[in-house]
Amino acid sequence: MTAPRNSTVQLVASNRRRRVRQVLGVAIAIAVFAFALPRIADYGDVGEIIADFDRSWLVPLLVVSILNLLAPAASQVAALPGLTMRRATVTDWATSALTNVVPGGSAMAIGLTTTMYRSWGHTTDAVARSIIITGVWDIIVKLAMPAVALGWLAASEPVTPGLVQATIISLVLLVGAVLVLLVVAGSPTMAARLTRPIRRFVREEQVEEWRQATLELLHQRWQALTFWTLAGHLNLAVLLGICIRGVGVDSAGLTAAAILAAFAFGRLVTAVPITPGGIGILELGLTAALVASGQDGIEAQVVAAVLLFRFVSFALPIPMGIMSWLWWNNRSASPTAER
Repeated sequence: MTAPRNSTVQLVASNRRRRVRQVLGVAIAIAVFAFALPRIADYGDVGEIIADFDRSWLVPLLVVSILNLLAPAASQVAALPGLTMRRATVTDWATSALTNVVPGGSAMAIGLTTTMYRSWGHTTDAVARSIIITGVWDIIVKLAMPAVALGWLAASEPVTPGLVQATIISLVLLVGAVLVLLVVAGSPTMAARLTRPIRRFVREEQVEEWRQATLELLHQRWQALTFWTLAGHLNLAVLLGICIRGVGVDSAGLTAAAILAAFAFGRLVTAVPITPGGIGILELGLTAALVASGQDGIEAQVVAAVLLFRFVSFALPIPMGIMSWLWWNNRSASPTAER
């Protein structure tokens, strides 16, 4: 009776921790939007600025927003042989909506991704491989961007000690991640240890075969995977820049280098998923970084740009994701649907 009792206790403790994280995430989001951002800029002023958005920036905003919806799917196509762009897009939209809406939705999104890809004939091993590869590549690019941004920023203007410290931390984490990849690539034993969390996808006796298949895939497709992962991150940075320029902040108020730096360092804050899609945390991090890097008196414009950026990149894709899931679910339920 001891084992079942211990399992029950662990399950209860896990559920309790999950509920605490959910409550904490909601509390943080409420605090940011109800107290922190209004102290930086009045919402009435912010609304007027958004309403006066420069119309000449609308077409670039639309084009880059569309690219933002497609780039993550393209990286998944690169990581999963046989996956079509349409199916990757449907899956990415559906799982992104889940991640952005549900606290702790990242883990649920992995399960939904696996289910959707398997419904289209992809093996569990191949799906697990694609999820891990795209996740690792995403983390590497996210950790490398602060160093690139700081180098560009330092070439044109002074940088604060805080930015330097954050860059050092991101570089240490980046080197650690690369070293782990190199060790796994050359050590079957280390690969066996590190794949324990995915043993429900890959059996222990299959680890070496799985590792070799992963290395072969990377050898064939690392260029496309790297390109589309970089494109996705840079596209988001460009989208933020368009929002900033569209609300009237020119290069004298915020340089392009400062925008990229704020974007890179602001996203580091969301490395630990406390709230769904980093809601609240990313808004505050971006706003603080942009205000600190820009001229005085642009606080309301910065808040307006950040909220517009988050609406386009975070909120707008949610209904599209729900419709994607409904489309997939309806086709999966139909016996005549294409598989």
